[in-house]
Amino acid sequence: MTEMEEVSLVGLTENMGVNALLFGFVGLYALTFPGRVRACYLVGSHATCEAVGESDLDLTLVFKDTFLPGEEDRFERFRMAVGPLARYPLDLNAVEEARLVAEGEVNLKQNALLIAGEDLRDRVPLMPLEAWTRHSMHQPYRFIERARARPEDEPLRFPLAYPDARGELYGYDYREVTDAQGNLHRGFKELVTLACRMATAVVALDAGRHTFSKRDAIQAHREHLNDTWTPLYESIFALRQKWGYRVPEDAAAKAALKDACARMLDAENAFLARYRDFLLLEVTRGTVRDRVLAARRLGDIAYPDAEVPQALERLLDSPEPSLREAARESLARLAKAA
Repeated sequence: MTEMEEVSLVGLTENMGVNALLFGFVGLYALTFPGRVRACYLVGSHATCEAVGESDLDLTLVFKDTFLPGEEDRFERFRMAVGPLARYPLDLNAVEEARLVAEGEVNLKQNALLIAGEDLRDRVPLMPLEAWTRHSMHQPYRFIERARARPEDEPLRFPLAYPDARGELYGYDYREVTDAQGNLHRGFKELVTLACRMATAVVALDAGRHTFSKRDAIQAHREHLNDTWTPLYESIFALRQKWGYRVPEDAAAKAALKDACARMLDAENAFLARYRDFLLLEVTRGTVRDRVLAARRLGDIAYPDAEVPQALERLLDSPEPSLREAARESLARLAKAA
């Protein structure tokens, strides 16, 4: 009989309810992956004492060395099983120790709380700015895309329309938020996250700076860019600070939120215009993996110009099979959507 691994909490938050959840979580992962987890970190707003009532608990497990065969699939099953058991919404991630040490990190290195295991952040470099910029520029698309229902495999059409032009908040309240009692509420968490992700991306691209939290991204946008979108991002973050992620009942606050939602569409389209130019450069540089992602993303957004399909057609002559395949698939998606 295998002896159960003894893992104890080494870091605590200011919230006793969160600490109780962390204690149970540490026991579960130690039982599920005995001897395999180097460290468990809490990242995000709970780690920086900036959480609001409906903030996720962002937890990262660092697996020793590299993943064993089948371990990523086991973690995914673990993630799906544990989430519904928690009083707080969980965002669970797993990463290989070897990849962290080789490629670096940003949030985990600068703004994380070690919950259990061995702290390895001294061995983890800050992610190089080029890699961080690439990572940050791709992030907003995920939030822009999932707000807009459409047939499977149909690309977004640029310029975007509102997620729901007839909705009170134009569809930006499409995802409910969960409180600590498990109750669902109308929420605008996705709006806040999208604003902060876009701020993070352009601060990296235009100012050449890493940012380490939502607050840091908004402040850096003011300090280094201070452009048309800075007041919008600040107003969205201020609403989050005062009301959490629930749509407020207060009439003045709801009016301010509605105004921010009305202006968000122009901000999204401005970002996607920048993203197009970024992707057209990306398909010509970087690793094959980077170029493949850019080629696929150019098929995810139907831009109304000839330059995108021309760039994809040039990739059909690439010596890399994966790049040729990505270009073919993107061209097919765009042709179908035309």
